[in-house]
Amino acid sequence: MKLNLKLFSLLLSVLMVAGLASCKKNEEGGKGAPTVTRVRLLSKTDTVRDVIHTITLDSISVYDQTRLRAFDSTVTAGRLNTQYAILGSNLLTTKTVVLNGISIYFNPGLITDNSIILTVPNNVPYGSTQPNKLVITTAHGTVNFDFSVIQPPAIITSFTPAAGSAGDVITITGTNLDNATVVRFNDIPGQIQGTPTKTQIQVKVPAGVQNAFIYVTTPGGTTKSIDSFGIPAPAFKALIYDDKFAANWAAGGYNTDRDLANKEHTKRGQAAIKITATGAYGGFVMTYKDANGNGLDVSALGATSIKYSLYGDAASDGKKVQVYVNGNFNTSVQATIVGGKYVDITVPLSSFTGVKVITEIAIQEAGGAPPLTWWVDDLGIM
Repeated sequence: MKLNLKLFSLLLSVLMVAGLASCKKNEEGGKGAPTVTRVRLLSKTDTVRDVIHTITLDSISVYDQTRLRAFDSTVTAGRLNTQYAILGSNLLTTKTVVLNGISIYFNPGLITDNSIILTVPNNVPYGSTQPNKLVITTAHGTVNFDFSVIQPPAIITSFTPAAGSAGDVITITGTNLDNATVVRFNDIPGQIQGTPTKTQIQVKVPAGVQNAFIYVTTPGGTTKSIDSFGIPAPAFKALIYDDKFAANWAAGGYNTDRDLANKEHTKRGQAAIKITATGAYGGFVMTYKDANGNGLDVSALGATSIKYSLYGDAASDGKKVQVYVNGNFNTSVQATIVGGKYVDITVPLSSFTGVKVITEIAIQEAGGAPPLTWWVDDLGIM
């Protein structure tokens, strides 16, 4: 095999230059142990040497006096994927920079005896359980410098279920969710269940949530979900009750106790209607009359059904209620109560022969064996 002398000579020259550069670097660098005095954030604003501040001496007067304050980007904690300068002495012969057990790459060509420029990589761990120290090793020693890593902001990718009632536990999925301190639904805080992980939080839905965005607060800040949690208001063509009665509707009844703003069990919002039948076939009655004394023209609305949400306690489980319209006791539609759970009930208007205008809707205890308690929420015409 023939040796290419020209190529060999070129490679030898490169190696000699690199060796001489390395030797020169070791010769020029300080021979003492390394020190670190501070860490600076690198940014375009580093070119601003001084900042002028107006001095306010009290809450009333602003004095025409200025004072120079030297620009300083010193930091005691860093963020992932962010560039910093480590400042100190005897740094030119640096071999390794380690942060929380992760070796950080640095460009040897950017090192001086007084500075190291590097970027904190994405895989550096963070949190109070980490040593939170920069460990710099040079040819002449090692130095430890206190420097923590700030947790990145949380990212919410999804939550399940998408809707629920007060007391239900939902699971929030995403990244950087560990160390979460607060989870709220708009302004209402939920109760965090167990210990959040980096990818998951479980939280109990608080009372009073209708439709709300989820906010998660961690040491990295507060993040808002893209989608909202909760059950949107049904697309009623005519609302009857949602926390309160709509205009032109009034409530009454017979053989019943009625609480029109009960907060014990709500489907959405702040209140539901609690009805307790105290006598046989006790009924809750809702009447409609507009300003001219007319009933609700469901035919003109193009309405097809009455919809309501029904809830009962354990003692009411399996019992029945029934709906009738316009005082016609001969035609009614029954529904079964499920203890401890809201169920949505849809009653076709075609069940009530010839109804084009509604003046009265009643929900009645159907078994003839009081007492019986049930709750009604989200009631309207669809």
